[in-house]
Amino acid sequence: MPGSRTPRQWESAVDKQIREAEERGEFDNLPGRGQPLHLENWDAEWGIAYHVLKQAGETLPWIALGRDIEAAQTRLRGMLAQVRRIAPAEPQCARQRYLREAAAVDKMLEEYAFLVPVRHLERGRLPPHIAAAQFDTALAAARA
Repeated sequence: MPGSRTPRQWESAVDKQIREAEERGEFDNLPGRGQPLHLENWDAEWGIAYHVLKQAGETLPWIALGRDIEAAQTRLRGMLAQVRRIAPAEPQCARQRYLREAAAVDKMLEEYAFLVPVRHLERGRLPPHIAAAQFDTALAAARA
């Protein structure tokens, strides 16, 4: 078609300079070459606050609580994995200990639900009847 342009003809002067520098290999020795960029897409209003937190090695309370929840859930899974080692006379003590830990996790999950900025980040809850069923199922499987 007469008058049609190729993509190269449409590039801006800046794009052209960048492309030519890439072709000359001027970016080959930059740190992180070939690695994905870790871009932080923040609202302008929150950008400075997030930047200051990050530079100070801090994080938002709901993110820190999320990490604590993950650690506590890992402990709960470990407790369930240990069920097969429980002495036959002691399942009630172990069950009560598990239910106390599960109640603490549920409380953390409740607090987390209030702190997260958007609802789809919530992690659900761990009600007592679910925790009891988890323990009882693990115990039955260990005894089978």
